[in-house]
Amino acid sequence: MTPRRFRPSQAELREMAEKLLHWSNELERDFGIKPGERGIGDRLLAIAMKYYRVRRLRDGQLPPDLFGEPAWDMLLDLYINTRRGRLVSITSLCIASAVPATTALRHISLLEERGLLQKIPAKHDRRVSYVELTEHAYQAMECHLADVAQHLHDLIPDL
Repeated sequence: MTPRRFRPSQAELREMAEKLLHWSNELERDFGIKPGERGIGDRLLAIAMKYYRVRRLRDGQLPPDLFGEPAWDMLLDLYINTRRGRLVSITSLCIASAVPATTALRHISLLEERGLLQKIPAKHDRRVSYVELTEHAYQAMECHLADVAQHLHDLIPDL
């Protein structure tokens, strides 16, 4: 018989499943668009995805508690999923923040208070809520990512 410490609980299995789903979505790298044909929206989405991936890579190479910015990770995740036309549950957003759920929930409340995200109750289940960027936050993310794109282009003109 396997010792208890090696058998995850139902809640732990659910959390692992959410993480796997989230990570599988992040692995979608190929947009099927040739570099010369990419529109600005596709480039901004690609930059946001790379930004998020690079942050996760850094977490694996250096102590993640030195660089924690859960609110930024949440904004990146919401932007990426908005561009992809996907809804984001609060649970998924907590996972995307790469911090404990209680910390993530505090940041969700802060982002909501600051007018950067809004909660949307699910139609199919009252226990589930989705979150999305406000129009103001979406526009701010677009401007920031466009600035990043310009700086990258200035640094590496072939991009």
